[in-house]
Amino acid sequence: MNDTYKHISFRHIVPLLLTGFVLAGCAGGGAIQASSWPGVTRGENTLYIAYNQFVRAIDLETERELWRFPAEADRAMTFFAPPAVSEDGIVILGGYDHKAYALATGSNRPETLWVFDQASDRIVGGPTISGDTVLIPSADHKLYAVDLNNGQPVWEQPFESRHALWSAPLVDEGIIYLASLDHSVYALELETGELIWESDLGSAISDTPVLSNGLLLCGNFEGLLFALNKTTGREVWRFDAGAAIWGNPFVDGDVVFAADVDREAFALDLNNGVEIWHQTLASSASTSPVTDENKVFFVSEEGSVEAFLKESGDPAWPSSATLMGRLLADPFLVADEVFIPIMDNPECVLYGVNTDTGSSRCVVQLDQG
Repeated sequence: MNDTYKHISFRHIVPLLLTGFVLAGCAGGGAIQASSWPGVTRGENTLYIAYNQFVRAIDLETERELWRFPAEADRAMTFFAPPAVSEDGIVILGGYDHKAYALATGSNRPETLWVFDQASDRIVGGPTISGDTVLIPSADHKLYAVDLNNGQPVWEQPFESRHALWSAPLVDEGIIYLASLDHSVYALELETGELIWESDLGSAISDTPVLSNGLLLCGNFEGLLFALNKTTGREVWRFDAGAAIWGNPFVDGDVVFAADVDREAFALDLNNGVEIWHQTLASSASTSPVTDENKVFFVSEEGSVEAFLKESGDPAWPSSATLMGRLLADPFLVADEVFIPIMDNPECVLYGVNTDTGSSRCVVQLDQG
């Protein structure tokens, strides 16, 4: 997405939901079940939450729903991919119905500008907007590029990888960086979709790479975290976590924070991948961490939120926060709270956890009027 918005070979057993999700997706075709965790994008004053049959816009100040799409539930439409939002407020949605939708959102009832229907499988990863181009990754192995204003293709043909695309593309200085379940990271020309380089990391990659200081960082299902030269795709360093890395790392200054599905959280030196510290979490982690000025926050699948001091790795709270539900989506900071999308909770879809105390509250109910 644009800069305005902050939108298999395992050595250890992956938690049941992740294993089922991976095996379903890798079984070929459209085997992914229509169930997943919320996809959330933060705008300047608005949160966009894609979950089940609706995408909802939430006012950050009042925490009230502004609108939802569609207005009424349609059993043929489900949404889990984080929406993308343009600078002028066009919202791009990716659906499990194989379609992408562009919405004009200047009123309380969003207007559909166009619908892209050329994909042949579900859109699991979030779309990305770069200038007037919308990039749409699909489980049909293809990355589509369309015009933001009319939804028409802008490349002669989509780029095709060898397996499903589950993550949003990253764009920097006219170059697309794309991770695939086919074990590879690709660099493509934004204007044409032509391949610049490909780097095979030996195992599936499910999340968007992170770019920092000329390094492209991504983890794979084999438990390796790689730093690649963004220009050549060549490996600069690797760190062996020992278990699958599902979420992308988070970079704060010269420190890389990440976690694996075997409950390990770690801090690494960005320049060489050397471990600074590590901690054991309450349960399996499949998300990216997030930091504030002094602390780093990790969420784990079974509902725990844990805070550690960035420099030492020492616990920052007397005990972890415990939420009812499963935490499989990336947390993000809003003021003095960590906002955490949640699934399998009968009442709440988004929690806020105080960064100083660890106290929690429901920010967005599962079904607001």
